[in-house]
Amino acid sequence: MYVSLITRLKPKEVCQRLGISYRTLQSYVKKGYIKPVILQSGKWRFREEDVEKLIGIVRKRKVILYARVSSNTQKDDLVNQVKYLEENVKEYDQVITDVGSSLNMKRKGFLKLLRMILNNEVSKVVVAYPDRLVRFGFEIIEEVCKSHNCEIVVLNKEGKTPEQELIEDLIPTSLL
Repeated sequence: MYVSLITRLKPKEVCQRLGISYRTLQSYVKKGYIKPVILQSGKWRFREEDVEKLIGIVRKRKVILYARVSSNTQKDDLVNQVKYLEENVKEYDQVITDVGSSLNMKRKGFLKLLRMILNNEVSKVVVAYPDRLVRFGFEIIEEVCKSHNCEIVVLNKEGKTPEQELIEDLIPTSLL
């Protein structure tokens, strides 16, 4: 019988995805939580679908709604943005909000979200527009998410041009 190694993961990869040590993985195998495929060389490999099931058992991954506005004068917009997200996403676990420029990568909520993604705690991030998350480098954030089995859902792909959004981030709305 031919077994494809494409969907087989090395123990190190499984440990990274689950956020566990190798000893814990051995314990999971011993307890029957996950079964390794044993190669002729005696090395272990794990089916990706088994790892995904175990992720659900080890910890429930969250669906996060993320909203951001540039300044305190836009707090009403933040409330409306959250309401819009909640109306369009029926099942979610947490809402994270920020008030600050999308050029500022040290926003408290953004850093919290990023840490959760890196810890494999998030299955999906939902934003109204790509620039609500970051002004530049959205593709990098997408890659980080993808490597941690996290999906980014953008509800609106159209809107203001990046130039218009950048101007609004840099110049207070009272001057526009």
